Amino acid sequence: MDNTPSFLPGRFNGKIVIVTGAESGIGRATATRFALEGATIYGLGLREELGNEWIRSLAGHSETAHFLKCDVTNSASVASTIESIGKKNGRIDVLVNNAGKFLFGDITETSEEDWDQILATNLKSIFLTSKFAIPYMKKIGGAIINIASVHAFATMEKVPAYAASKGAVVALSRQMAIDFIKDRIRVNSVVVGGVDTDMSRLHALSTGRTLDDLGYVLEDNVLGRAAKPEEIAAAITFLASSDASFVVGTPLLVDGGLTADL
Repeated sequence: MDNTPSFLPGRFNGKIVIVTGAESGIGRATATRFALEGATIYGLGLREELGNEWIRSLAGHSETAHFLKCDVTNSASVASTIESIGKKNGRIDVLVNNAGKFLFGDITETSEEDWDQILATNLKSIFLTSKFAIPYMKKIGGAIINIASVHAFATMEKVPAYAASKGAVVALSRQMAIDFIKDRIRVNSVVVGGVDTDMSRLHALSTGRTLDDLGYVLEDNVLGRAAKPEEIAAAITFLASSDASFVVGTPLLVDGGLTADL
């Protein structure tokens, strides 16, 4: 069975969309899907070579797909980037906060610098991008989707900074949903399990194992496996679409049943 989600051409025609961490993995798959479904897409990140390669891969969408170098942990960088997008287009319809980092090691093995960097990338970045994007979204309403993790609910050994940051993403998303529902801005989070990305593979290697060793088989015809980034992108674009018009403040579990297993 083919589990690759199908595109819906034209679904986001005329929409202005921002995706952070767009150079690879979930971010790239999500930015690609928005582009192919008609959005004007702005992918944000620091790795220009990968970002520019992503743009080249979108043959036929060069006028509506853009990669902008932006440090999402830095207020000045975020303000400049988001405001340039908002002023150019007069609006922002969708913000996907996907940028993330992983760190393996218990509290005693984690430096203060590393702790701060994980929280800055995984959590502070959402505060910053949302702070500067929301004024442009208030004009017409829109959607914000923040990427969380199953580690927000059930975790494993030696991931305190990552688990803390992702738990906070779920809580922050609920709070933002309450604060901005009156502005017709829907805020939700996507709670992902194992996903076949470079970050997940590095996570597995840091424990001396592989994704298969951690229980995330890579066979397409089973659940409980590692997800394809495109499967997570399908959930994200659903939450951004009018099909999710009554979904607000929800941590949407897209984990292949991982958290349902005792």
